[in-house]
Amino acid sequence: MNFTNNTKLLNFLLGFAAAVASGFMFFSFSYNKPLELYPQNHTFFDFDVVSNIPTDRGFSEMIIDSASGHLHFHYNYERDSGDPFAILLFHAHELARHLNLANYRYIDIDLDPEKSQNFTISLYMYVPGFSDPVAAETHRPYSIKVRIKKNQSHYHYRLQDFATPAWWFSHYEEDDFTLPQTDWSQFTHLTISNFVDLSSDTTLQIVLKRLRFTDDFSEKLRNSIIFGIIVFVIIAISLIIWDKKNNKDTTRRNHATHYKYGSEDVEKLFEYIEKNISNPLLSLDLIAKEIGLNSFVVNEILKDKKDMQYKNYIDGLRIAEAKRLLAETEHQISVIAEQVGYCYSNSFSRIFGKYCGMTPNEYRKKHSIR
Repeated sequence: MNFTNNTKLLNFLLGFAAAVASGFMFFSFSYNKPLELYPQNHTFFDFDVVSNIPTDRGFSEMIIDSASGHLHFHYNYERDSGDPFAILLFHAHELARHLNLANYRYIDIDLDPEKSQNFTISLYMYVPGFSDPVAAETHRPYSIKVRIKKNQSHYHYRLQDFATPAWWFSHYEEDDFTLPQTDWSQFTHLTISNFVDLSSDTTLQIVLKRLRFTDDFSEKLRNSIIFGIIVFVIIAISLIIWDKKNNKDTTRRNHATHYKYGSEDVEKLFEYIEKNISNPLLSLDLIAKEIGLNSFVVNEILKDKKDMQYKNYIDGLRIAEAKRLLAETEHQISVIAEQVGYCYSNSFSRIFGKYCGMTPNEYRKKHSIR
């Protein structure tokens, strides 16, 4: 394998490595690690049972099995007058503290299906301008019903599928159009309760193994791969363009280095330039067409004989003639610009200033011999 092929392979590997690194960085910045409430607590939330069941009518309890680490939530009561209830509650010690769920897409629940019954899980959001920070019931609930299936221990729900129960709207005489938009960065607490409403089911048992919020791993991974591919394509295109430009420049240098010219070519070139210096269309292509000397040869002659490139040489001749006309005639600047080969006086003034350090008018005032 020759040097050129080795270089191309190295560039390909470097581009691939850069694309992989870019994709990894994109994933690292965009993916949110799971936010776990139980058994590992990655938040300032705590959990407890809230109940008003009198001991003579039943019980409510929450036990953590020391062997398995599973959380057992269980209640049982006799239906009677009053409105007994029991819920498993995850919350901060002060409801004014919030968790940000805006960057999460799912809630994952792991439980023992043999020892758990259907239940409702509700996420409560503080609604500025409506909710009382310390009155949990005024925080807007978003709920979903979990139906336990035989031998299924893992349940995975999209947060966007949670909905506010109709009873809550009815209780506060509000609707989705009158309330301020919910901000999912204002999550205050989570409850697990019976399936329908607290007064209708006299028993509930749940054996909770894990409860956490998760991001969309597959979506973020897919987006990271797409981002990496885009970076790789951009790098590959840039390398192809650079390689073509480098080959073109090399070809030009090779042509100029190896091309031989004679004294007749030199004489013919300078004679043609002198006669056509005032032509604004004078160019390397025109020279090649009129006298048969390509751009490589012209630049080589000017480099050897005048130590400058084509454009600098042409501008130098034109500016020299312009200086003479400014000093010896009263022609307008625009007229002089046309006489020396510039179509526009603005371009002439800019180039004149570049070479002379002053405007044409300033030069005329300083050097006029009339």
